[in-house]
Amino acid sequence: MKLAHKNILIVSPEPWSHIFVSKHHYATHLAKRGNQVYFLNPPTGAFKLQQTDYQGVETIDYRGFLPGLKYFPSFIIRWLTRRVFDQLEQLAGVKFDFVWSFDNSVFYQFDALPKRVHKISHIVDLAQNFELAKAAILADVCFGVTASIVDALKKYNENSFRINHGLSFQSTNIQISSKVPGNNQYKSFYLGNIAMRHMDWKVFYEAAKSNPNVDFIFIGPGEKNETNNYFNFELQIRTLSNVYFISKIPSEHVQSYLEEADMLLLAYQEYFHKDASNSHKILEYLYSGKPIIASYTADYDGSNLLYMSKTNEDWPKIFDQVLENLNEYSSKELADKRKKYALDHTYDKQIDRIEKILASLPS
Repeated sequence: MKLAHKNILIVSPEPWSHIFVSKHHYATHLAKRGNQVYFLNPPTGAFKLQQTDYQGVETIDYRGFLPGLKYFPSFIIRWLTRRVFDQLEQLAGVKFDFVWSFDNSVFYQFDALPKRVHKISHIVDLAQNFELAKAAILADVCFGVTASIVDALKKYNENSFRINHGLSFQSTNIQISSKVPGNNQYKSFYLGNIAMRHMDWKVFYEAAKSNPNVDFIFIGPGEKNETNNYFNFELQIRTLSNVYFISKIPSEHVQSYLEEADMLLLAYQEYFHKDASNSHKILEYLYSGKPIIASYTADYDGSNLLYMSKTNEDWPKIFDQVLENLNEYSSKELADKRKKYALDHTYDKQIDRIEKILASLPS
């Protein structure tokens, strides 16, 4: 089945104004294929249709559902779901061909929707498990970004498939080096949400303190998060003279910044390793070609694409190993291997894979 010239409703747990993640990238790449995409924001209290800066992508605001909907009898849930769905079609002025849901806390009652509608449950975060079972059972097809998510989905729907995160890259080829802080010879970067409770500030702190000849640069939005188990280490790392923080940067500048790095960093607390068995940022990291030091990331285990610690206790040791052998680990051969993997997972190629899966399903 070709995903072209269709009306597609994407259900997202993050609004369009959010920093672009997979839902936003799928919306824009599907629109480039001639689809009309309607991006359903989380409830805002009003019904509104608005054109985005991307041709073929419009956002929809809606009031949402009654609180505690999942506790209602099934026939009421179906009635309310269909009622909201009909309102959305009326607002958009089209009949939706697909409901592509990244949020199984709403529109999980897929059997309430018309039979003509193709229903997709797409889970990119293991924590997104509000109504995973019901959404999976009633969906036509399910996708997950990790093996563990797909295993969970397959318990309820045999038409469940792994589709890795996608790579979306924009580069303005601007000169970034003057904007990168620090005077050390070596630079290591972390790119992402600084306030994530997953972050292991303890290993970051240990590596930064024992390597004063390396600049540690953290790039991304977010304030300090006191709920993080290692919040005290975040406070301590901010006092080190070789550590710098840069707030959110334009997405088109990401690759320009990564090209200035010698090493790229990823460290999540061991408690979250299952939830963090894959990460969207890894493909952007790989596309830069730079060596990546990571905590255990199950979906890349054995790939030789990351320098990965089995336990977080070993993470600073892995960092030291990469630093000591940086010329070898930064070779053109290894850089090309990383970039090749990333380019095989662009959003266009992921949509190609999804088209083949849809074509293989029984009609």
